[in-house]
Amino acid sequence: MTKRVVIWLPVLLVLFVAVPAHAAPIDPITAEERLLVREAEVTEKLLEKIGEAALEIRVRMDGETAILTGNVPTRAARELADEVALSVEGVEKASNRLKLEPRPGGSAASKVDRKMDQEVADALLEARVKRHLFYEIGGRARDLEVEAVDGVVSLRGKLDTAHRRDLALRAAEKTDGVKQVVDLIEIRG
Repeated sequence: MTKRVVIWLPVLLVLFVAVPAHAAPIDPITAEERLLVREAEVTEKLLEKIGEAALEIRVRMDGETAILTGNVPTRAARELADEVALSVEGVEKASNRLKLEPRPGGSAASKVDRKMDQEVADALLEARVKRHLFYEIGGRARDLEVEAVDGVVSLRGKLDTAHRRDLALRAAEKTDGVKQVVDLIEIRG
């Protein structure tokens, strides 16, 4: 009996050390879902680095290529978008299909500028929450819509278990910048 304990002890130690500290998603992330996570990461980084100019940029991943579509107000934003996309791990190429569409008005601070700053902050928070949802509940994150306004995040959609809903809510709550989470998730019957 002592020999069995001695033999299993190293195996148990290896298993204990090899298991990561954070839990894996309930459903493993597929290759397609990894692309969706990468899209969220590129979107998040564009909003962080370019700010308001990134609000109208849409990102779609095609393998290792980030396809950027939409409108930007300046040539600088258009060029910077490529560099930002390429700085995200797993993005090897950027296909820039952004159109230059200057915005009317000057650069003076105003209510409009403050509103745009808040829209950027909200969009950035949504992208962060979406990314965390994919890491926490895997592909089921596609079943949820995320809306953020002034740090209040609502999660809406349908999930198959209360456990997944709880994981999704905790993932959103743990995201930096989230002040409150509104649970609008339904459990499929």
